[in-house]
Amino acid sequence: MEPVNLLRSKIAVSFFFVSGGSALALWAVHIPLIEKTVGIDYSVLGALLMFSGLGGFIAMQVFGWMIDHIGSKTATRVGGVAVGLSLLGPAFAQDEVSLGLAILLLGFGIAGVDVGMNGAALQVEKENKKPIFTFFHLFWSVGGLAGAALGFATISSGFSQAQTLPVVGITLSLVGLFMAGWLLPDKANVDRSQEKSVGKAASKANRSVLGFVILAGLMSASGAIIEGVAQDWSALYLRDVQMVTASSAAWGLAAFNVGMILGRIFIDRIVEAKGRGFVIVWGSVAAAVAIGLQSIAPTYEISLFFWFLLGLGISGVVPQLFAAGGEIGEASHSGRNMARVVGITYIGGLAGPSIIGLLTLAVPLNFAIGWGALLGIFIVLAWPQLGRLNK
Repeated sequence: MEPVNLLRSKIAVSFFFVSGGSALALWAVHIPLIEKTVGIDYSVLGALLMFSGLGGFIAMQVFGWMIDHIGSKTATRVGGVAVGLSLLGPAFAQDEVSLGLAILLLGFGIAGVDVGMNGAALQVEKENKKPIFTFFHLFWSVGGLAGAALGFATISSGFSQAQTLPVVGITLSLVGLFMAGWLLPDKANVDRSQEKSVGKAASKANRSVLGFVILAGLMSASGAIIEGVAQDWSALYLRDVQMVTASSAAWGLAAFNVGMILGRIFIDRIVEAKGRGFVIVWGSVAAAVAIGLQSIAPTYEISLFFWFLLGLGISGVVPQLFAAGGEIGEASHSGRNMARVVGITYIGGLAGPSIIGLLTLAVPLNFAIGWGALLGIFIVLAWPQLGRLNK
């Protein structure tokens, strides 16, 4: 039987993954209502979504430093509160300015909890003596499915975003404050007693691998953009292209998250049997095919299948790239290196889908979504370079 503190830490880390995933999904399924409330079109929404990337970039700096100098427990606690409170902005946005600010804070909150909880997950994996990192990411998808289902239920019942999002957001923040107490104790990566000359040497050595850290971030961002297309646009796509109701449109995100959950149940076993590269490459291929075919899906039911296939394919790509990025460079900089990968991922994953809105100025929404296939191809072609460090 494993120590109680390790078991409680696993439960706590799992909760924060659920929290982040559900917050993102609830925001996503309410986008059609928020778009109507604010009175904007696809192109304006696409431009505003870029602010989420700015929020993610700020969070990357703050929470990466926090992990290395204080510890992942504190970083996760702060991120867990921030992600819940960030739902209040979209709930009450009434114009373009307030929505842009709300999206920026949402990007900060989601990226903040993600950096913190991934640091906590790596800390638990080291104590666990056995791969468990991808297992935690399963709970992000569980949260996404729960958030999509809750969104379907509340929207169908006539509740507005101003009624649903604040209640859920405040609840997530309060529970997060409690659950953070179950995490493993803070353990800073930086030795404050270390001589400055030693610290400078470590920083210099770490700079030599920053190119690989950035590459891992760009690959992970590409995977996250593909995920973000499902998060931010599946509901609008199903409502406006497949011509279903707003409540039925929520099932696109649900189908995507079911695929993610099923994939992440088996990812760790596949990695052990076939290697990390197998999951990254073939998962990206499947995702590219699914999102490419989404552009020509003839019916609502077939479209749901493609959202499911997209989730299944992409399910292991980003977590495995996070893991690969976390192993690059000096141990004293692992928190900041991981934060760079996560931060780049969120700059892309939260702001990248805004390109869809801009593309709709030239092409229909269904064809704009299909561009994500190119990102899957990029990951496949780039992996051999990063794979040299992850034999």
